[in-house]
Amino acid sequence: QESMATSVTLAAPEQRTVEGKPVPYIFEWPQTNRNQEEALHWIAENQALISEKLVESGAVLFRGFPLPDAPAFNAFVRCFDASGYQDLPYEKSLSFAVRLPVLDRVCTTNEGRAGGINFHHEQAQAPYFPSKLFFFCERPATEGGATAVRRSDAVLAALTQAHPEFVATARRLGVRYSALLAPEPDPSIGAGRGWRSFFSTDTVEGVEARMAALQYTWQWLGAPGGYLKFTTPTLPAIRTIPGTDREVFFNQMGAQVGNAEEFIARARASASPELAAIVSHYTLNDFLTYGDGSAVEAAPLLHARSLCESHAVEIAWHQGDVALLDNYAVMHARREFQGPRRVLASLVA
Repeated sequence: QESMATSVTLAAPEQRTVEGKPVPYIFEWPQTNRNQEEALHWIAENQALISEKLVESGAVLFRGFPLPDAPAFNAFVRCFDASGYQDLPYEKSLSFAVRLPVLDRVCTTNEGRAGGINFHHEQAQAPYFPSKLFFFCERPATEGGATAVRRSDAVLAALTQAHPEFVATARRLGVRYSALLAPEPDPSIGAGRGWRSFFSTDTVEGVEARMAALQYTWQWLGAPGGYLKFTTPTLPAIRTIPGTDREVFFNQMGAQVGNAEEFIARARASASPELAAIVSHYTLNDFLTYGDGSAVEAAPLLHARSLCESHAVEIAWHQGDVALLDNYAVMHARREFQGPRRVLASLVA
């Protein structure tokens, strides 16, 4: 028993029951055994059980495992190689966030915006995105800093009852996202990645070739090589979790409201009066539309945000915790925090 994790339950809001299943499912390692090799062996030997619980709950929390630092977390993630988990490295991802590589499969979480981040499916504003996410708490915040989780199928069901026409329109038309990126990153904001990093190229020709391959449309605001505004092809607003018949509200519409505010504020603060004049008339409609270019109503998005908050699970980090999230099944958010906080990530293709 000393080399075996057990299932534990916590009181809400750190764990909730959704359709009879705990969210998250929690595996706890015995505190009397600090042998990292034995703990990782248990992870490797119990891949089928972990996979089963991830499918049922959408989120699995590993607590009490002897994981002191990034190399230990990387070794933990590597245990899932046998289950076919392939790395989605940051430089190939289409995340707006500024992240820093740490080692091998591990990078930092969003370097910008020390405060909270709205509920979202990771990189749902892109044609491709991670299927799963690992988060590791190397150092919890002094106060706050939880990662909140919400089952997306439950949000969609409640939203369909409250705003059936909105859900029907989103399902029929899909959604398009636009972004406004400077050449270089701004790590002080949540959506601060520069286009050189975002598209993994330093040249105008390179970025335009990459956008064409992704079927993006674009325009340079001013001279080519400066600020870049691009728009995605039409993407689904509602998806089905692979291997199931469960539909989810898989999009970035709610989070895009905050992204748009950051894009506009950053451009207005630039040294270019011409750029500031161009973006002075921008609104949310310049960054988020249905697939046919029509405006997305604000009221259902605000209601979706409230639905996420109303039954959110709060993963209150302990040092050494690892959370494994199914990116299709659950949305996640970051709570505001005080003091140093270091949560690392590993993205699965």
